[in-house]
Amino acid sequence: MRRCLFPIAVLLALPAPAFAQHDHGTKHAGPAVPIYNASFAVPHLDVLAGDTVTWHNASLRAHDVAAEDRSFASPRLLMDAMYEHRFDTPGTYAYLCRLHPAMRGGIAVHRLLLDAAKEPAAPGRPYTLKGRAALPDGATVSIQADGAERATATVKAGAFSATFTPSATASYTAVAGGESAPPVQLLVLDRKVSAAQHGRTVVARVTPASPGATVVLQLKLKERFGWWPVKAAKTNAAGSVRFKLPTDRKVQARVLLTASDEATELARSATFRLR
Repeated sequence: MRRCLFPIAVLLALPAPAFAQHDHGTKHAGPAVPIYNASFAVPHLDVLAGDTVTWHNASLRAHDVAAEDRSFASPRLLMDAMYEHRFDTPGTYAYLCRLHPAMRGGIAVHRLLLDAAKEPAAPGRPYTLKGRAALPDGATVSIQADGAERATATVKAGAFSATFTPSATASYTAVAGGESAPPVQLLVLDRKVSAAQHGRTVVARVTPASPGATVVLQLKLKERFGWWPVKAAKTNAAGSVRFKLPTDRKVQARVLLTASDEATELARSATFRLR
């Protein structure tokens, strides 16, 4: 029989695990705020009414979390301990660590929130903005930029999305029932894609350089009745990517810059024939 070489004394010396403190008795997934040695990692947080915020003590020091209006307060949080509070009422809630009063933060609770744009749009190409709403199903949300409505959306199961065609970089907000979401910026970039065959490789480049952009190699295949994606990859720091050719056939090829879904086209190279 194998012997356990881990000393019992060491086991006894280990700290007990820290458990989460819950305001409502039920654990909720939602925004998180790590607590550092002398600061809250996210000093300001925008959340939707009904969201539960979790504070996690990621430092060696003990901390706590207390609202300045006394609407919520945590017990003393040791290392790795957590505290959760659900925010149901729109408004702004300032809080601090009572053990270290210089540590302060704020939570802004809204009925509408737009998701941050995950990737730039292309001028003249459709783009979809998504968001969440603490509004009943069927409520109409107006997507606006520079004071003008660009699209409308309908709330369903607490979410909404709207597709429109942007022309330039702008800040967008969602408006419904006299309330508006914090603005989010949508970057619109006019990018170009060039591609050419070099031996058994297709080399593509996106300009201006867009590291981490998604590009898709398409071939025109008769058995697929047209253009068919055969490979996808991310551009390197210089905005280029290499594809190993998957076929010896002399067919037409092109490379698309797409959204991360590998389907929403943002820019396209000229068509060329594989040799």
